[in-house]
Amino acid sequence: MSAMHAFAAVAALTLAGGAVAPAYAADAPEPVNVALASGPSAPTLDVSYDTSWNDSAALNDGETGPTDAYDEMWGTWGAPEDPDQDWATYTWDVPVTISSSTVYFWQNLGTPDGDGGIMIPQSWSLEYQDDAGQWQPVTGADLEYPVPTLDPDEPTASQPPVTATFDEVTTSAVRLNLQRTDHEGQLRATSVIEWEVFGQAAPPSEGEPEDPDAFIDAEQVSARTLVDTDPQLPEQVWVIDSGGPLHYVDVDWEPVDEAALSEPGTVTVTGDPSGYDGQSVTGTVYVAESLSQEISSIEYAATITAPGVEPVLPRTVVAQYDDGTVSSTLGVEWEAIDPDQYAEAGALFDVTGTVEGYADDAIATVFVVELVEQEKPIVSIDVGGNPQGSGWYTSPPTIAISAEATTSPVESVEYSLDGGQTWQEYTTAFELDAQGEVSLTARATAANGAVGTAEQALKVDSHAPETGIHFVIEEDDSATVTLNATDAEPGSGVTRTVWSDGPDADPQSEKNNMFATYDEPFSVQLGDDPWYVHVQSQDAAGNVEDYVSLELPTLADLTLSAEATPRCMAGNAAVYVSVTNEADAASSAVTVQTGWGTGTVDPIGSGETASVAVNSRESALDAGTVTISSAGGEDTFERAVSFPAVDCG
Repeated sequence: MSAMHAFAAVAALTLAGGAVAPAYAADAPEPVNVALASGPSAPTLDVSYDTSWNDSAALNDGETGPTDAYDEMWGTWGAPEDPDQDWATYTWDVPVTISSSTVYFWQNLGTPDGDGGIMIPQSWSLEYQDDAGQWQPVTGADLEYPVPTLDPDEPTASQPPVTATFDEVTTSAVRLNLQRTDHEGQLRATSVIEWEVFGQAAPPSEGEPEDPDAFIDAEQVSARTLVDTDPQLPEQVWVIDSGGPLHYVDVDWEPVDEAALSEPGTVTVTGDPSGYDGQSVTGTVYVAESLSQEISSIEYAATITAPGVEPVLPRTVVAQYDDGTVSSTLGVEWEAIDPDQYAEAGALFDVTGTVEGYADDAIATVFVVELVEQEKPIVSIDVGGNPQGSGWYTSPPTIAISAEATTSPVESVEYSLDGGQTWQEYTTAFELDAQGEVSLTARATAANGAVGTAEQALKVDSHAPETGIHFVIEEDDSATVTLNATDAEPGSGVTRTVWSDGPDADPQSEKNNMFATYDEPFSVQLGDDPWYVHVQSQDAAGNVEDYVSLELPTLADLTLSAEATPRCMAGNAAVYVSVTNEADAASSAVTVQTGWGTGTVDPIGSGETASVAVNSRESALDAGTVTISSAGGEDTFERAVSFPAVDCG
């Protein structure tokens, strides 16, 4: 097969006149909320931040009524680093055509028990994802983003809906951007009860024909006739194949319905062009009570040729008449073309023609295109599933590779996940189990040795981060808690860690304190009853860790006490640590950790005291702390013990 892609691309753009079919017909059903989680077009949802007490799934659960229940709305209070903007995205497996969106905001400024931490955003906007995966703003001549106005005398939490209407756009993803309000020098978080997006599922695109012998463009016929009179349709139409210029073929038109000719209007007819099974051409018949012969305008014509090949121009042109009818059967006499005009690829020139009964010239534009014979197999990679708004896949995507033969049959198809260093045979679609930023390359080798390739860059992180909890018992019987969150390489990296503490082992219990963003070690006071610390981390891809919980020891559990005393030993400063076991049973071995070394105390009997000295081998020590720790049994914990400065010089 000779696939002349440059030729076909120009033909598609020029001969089709740049027309774009509407996403769905004017008589299509009324737009529906394509964001609804229970609807036929249910999308996946991703948000910039989600608290443990809110629920982002509420955004598209269909519940729009007023509410003060935190789990019936999406909220961003506590987002790390106080961002100036919050966002949420819907992503569809099948593209949708959308034209409006409605948002239900929630706020707590001036409401009972409200502290104004959550406010109506300063502004909001919408973006859609284009075919290249880039975010673009929706547009419209009358596009506005109204913001609810809060009555300071009667402030309410649940706000009336606001709607933005925009030009129809077909997309697989849409993003809601919320610009935070700066109130009293602080950016306030946002909350949304429901976010609706209205439109329809987009029809599948037809794409280019797979048949190498199919035409890439054909004449769009227009004919005029009187009421109750059969139209005179042409016996031939021009077509353009993928490998050659314009030429004419016979066409067999379907009969025109007599009832459709009984009154003025237009009728669409279909023709079967000779030699093109499975393809058809269309025509429009203009039916009128009378036909004017006054031509108001003639449309531009276009054709394509190769360097050194004389252009073939259409035999007729499309004429617009002053009665609103159109005919594509008007003959034209084109002027002679100088061969120098089409001698080189890339040339573009106009040819004028004469039409009887029309004073002005007809014009045809000629594009001179280098014909490129495609020898390499045509390879494409299809990635199943959609990435999160972060651009990362949080579940392994399905990879399907296709290879189309050109001048020689395809003998093998392979793929590489390391930029082409190693190759694996491709037989069927597979789940990509690699992690991190993956460079996927596919190649197909033809029998003649020609190799076609395709590349796809992917980011995959399907593993949630993990958070370690470390605590030290201080002398005042409080615990200093340190969190260490990690994301297994080559992951997307931890973006936030949140923590809560309280008397309930359930991390989502309302008895516990609200979750806060972890920035530095924090202190928790111990008591006679159990106390719990709950933590959770999220990575840049959007994976969220299951809650990790720790039960801190009670005061009754603190069975080991200690004292640390600095002393001088042969001119060196050392710290003597004595540990007392106040429990009814023997302790485990005790480790004493200092900034310069470690000492060990053997298991200590009930009520007994043991000591160890740790020499710094320095002449002086500043005031500091040592840490005693035990491992095993009921006395598993750490405790910090302070000591004063000493100078042995």
